[in-house]
Amino acid sequence: SRSTRGFFAEVETFFYQTEELKEAHYLCALLNSQYVDEAIKPYQTKGAWGERHIERRPFEALPIPRFDAKDKRHLKLAELSQECHRKVAQLALEGKSIGFLRNKVRDYLSTEFDEIDKLVKDILSEPV
Repeated sequence: SRSTRGFFAEVETFFYQTEELKEAHYLCALLNSQYVDEAIKPYQTKGAWGERHIERRPFEALPIPRFDAKDKRHLKLAELSQECHRKVAQLALEGKSIGFLRNKVRDYLSTEFDEIDKLVKDILSEPV
């Protein structure tokens, strides 16, 4: 295991800072949802292995609302993200390709991801 003492930002790094952990987890759940992934596909650049570089696409293509601590759906997304982080931290994920590991994690968290996708669809389908 390696520890880090810093962070190097290259050309395509985007950064958002919040003091509210629930807001960070809300965005994490929302941006990693299948619903958002499918919605931005037509706007992504194509690479040798498919779509690449989401950059600002989710915020350009979808009406993503700011975190609202009074909205139970936002709080539930934050809770589900925290649960996913806890569960993945307990997995032994070593020695395989990133694609294999990503699929393993998605399978492992399928129940949480299904609930996240339903909430995200409900939130993003509201009229603006």
